[in-house]
Amino acid sequence: MNNKVKGRLSILFMTVTFYMMVTTKYTHALGDYILEFIGLKSWTGDYSGIHLTVIYFGVLFIIGLFLVEKYAIEGLSIRRRNIFLIFVVLMTVFSSITGMTARHIKENSSGLLAIGYTSKDSNINYKSKFNKLVEFTSEFELTNYSNEKKTFYLSIDSPFYMKDGIEEIRFYTFDGKPAIFELESKETKPFSLSLDHYNIMGGRRFQNGGGSGIVEEIVLTNDQGDKVRLDRNYFFGIELNK
Repeated sequence: MNNKVKGRLSILFMTVTFYMMVTTKYTHALGDYILEFIGLKSWTGDYSGIHLTVIYFGVLFIIGLFLVEKYAIEGLSIRRRNIFLIFVVLMTVFSSITGMTARHIKENSSGLLAIGYTSKDSNINYKSKFNKLVEFTSEFELTNYSNEKKTFYLSIDSPFYMKDGIEEIRFYTFDGKPAIFELESKETKPFSLSLDHYNIMGGRRFQNGGGSGIVEEIVLTNDQGDKVRLDRNYFFGIELNK
């Protein structure tokens, strides 16, 4: 292998190992999937705690820096500034490919799996007195990536609710019917839910208290009973009744 190939491959190796540690809008760090595929943990907890992927691929990235220094900077006399520019361009290309691939998968997913959710800017706030909700607001955004209109019921869930045996938060009209939501094809729409517009059941109730945070999970259900969980940690969604 000649020096030019070694120099180019060293820059590519350095960039790839760094990108494996980057969490994108659509996916966990790609290194997470690689580690989990070979049977290693990517986090000490459930996508919480210490991010082990950063440790594993951080070591490889440092090795990549050494190889770049040896084969690209010293071997080919490439300036560090130019290497940095190449690094930025490659990172941009990798990010674009990841985004296009994720969107393509969602566009071709069946049923409610074609709907995507990201937790950025989402929120949920509630307050209860004597185990009854007196305040509730929640805002989040959903995107229909398919070419078909989607109609569904939705509820808000959380790993903490499931752990404590708490029912998911469900939304009904004031005459007691499950509230119906919809997204047109290729539509991204913000949802704003409150006690002013819905009768809200389930969720954590306090004698006197409340809470706030981001929306962890959203469960969508269609008229056929098919259910999909949209998890803030998993962009592609999970079919619950399969």
